[in-house]
Amino acid sequence: MKKVFTLVIVMLVALTSSKVFAQSSDYKKFSLGIGLEGALPVSGFSSVYSVGGGATLRAAIGLDKSSAVTLTSGVIVFAPKSGVGAGLKAQVNIPVKAGYRYMFSDNFYGIGEAGITFAKIYASNGQGGSISATGSEFTYAPGVGLLLGGFDVSLRYEGYSSSGFLGARVGFNF
Repeated sequence: MKKVFTLVIVMLVALTSSKVFAQSSDYKKFSLGIGLEGALPVSGFSSVYSVGGGATLRAAIGLDKSSAVTLTSGVIVFAPKSGVGAGLKAQVNIPVKAGYRYMFSDNFYGIGEAGITFAKIYASNGQGGSISATGSEFTYAPGVGLLLGGFDVSLRYEGYSSSGFLGARVGFNF
């Protein structure tokens, strides 16, 4: 699965790179942004986890002045609700997503991303130590946002096969 996902990303970059450098200079051809994430679990996720937070990196490769291909990854940690599960400590998600951003106006955009999320769940083993379990799931994330100079503020729903969360990102693009 990792090889297929890597191949898809390489193909997207290859397909867009020739267009990126052939465009005029009235838009930003490439930007890299770092963002702080806030997450509110919904669906089945909300019965176990209360909130989440983390940080992400997002690269945007401009196709023209109104559209860009995006690559996003980072870390989002979810805290369990008190009294849930057998010593459940946390879940750490590492999403790897590719997507498309379309500018509806100078500042307002829509974004759709898809990819895979690698998750690791930590729990107490009942003897003072901890155990963990890992897995991965297909991820999709439609959202909207505002670009205000270098600042990027966005809201999205990030879904998995049976659960998801509402996410907010506040970032800065270089």
